[in-house]
Amino acid sequence: GSGSMSQSFGRHPHGFYAMIESLRDWFKILPLTKDASGMATPTSGVRIGLIQFSAPNSALVTPPGMGTGGRLSGSIAELNVDLDWHEANYAVAQTFISEALKYAGLLFQSSTASGRAKILLILTDGKIHDASQLSAARAVLDGEGVQTFGVVLRRFATHTQTDIDAEQVLSTIVSEPRDDHYMNIPLDDFSTSVLKDFCNPNSKFGK
Repeated sequence: GSGSMSQSFGRHPHGFYAMIESLRDWFKILPLTKDASGMATPTSGVRIGLIQFSAPNSALVTPPGMGTGGRLSGSIAELNVDLDWHEANYAVAQTFISEALKYAGLLFQSSTASGRAKILLILTDGKIHDASQLSAARAVLDGEGVQTFGVVLRRFATHTQTDIDAEQVLSTIVSEPRDDHYMNIPLDDFSTSVLKDFCNPNSKFGK
């Protein structure tokens, strides 16, 4: 994210809060590793980690003892606490991602679950300013077999220069083939165009 997501986006008066609520609704339909009561599900399921990026040299995650505590989790209760925390601790700054990518690499490295697909989804509304400083973090993610996807969330149905600049940089960060790993869409379409079909093998990101 970035500080500019505090603006109105389409029908939403606050872009960052709207993105949070889209994720909250998505978590309700994901096959997480734990059911609503906190019991492990019989299938392998999905675990999620949330990292907020904005200011330089900063990666924001929930502190230990709260929600996921900055870990991967398949508990909707823990993930909802994380969403509440990020909503209350929205970083109104620019768009720097290097520390967040490093943290994501550590999450994947510390995972003891074998045989799971490893997916990183980057969401931004603006140009990432430290894209030239990501080689080490990218090497860790690539070494872990992580598929990196990216989405530019724009304010309007039409493209602005801000959206185009954001897309040009984001497309250099995602996995190959790059055209299959990023989108540039209005925030209004985020749930239907990205989240709803993210696990669908027939969708762009689900292939």
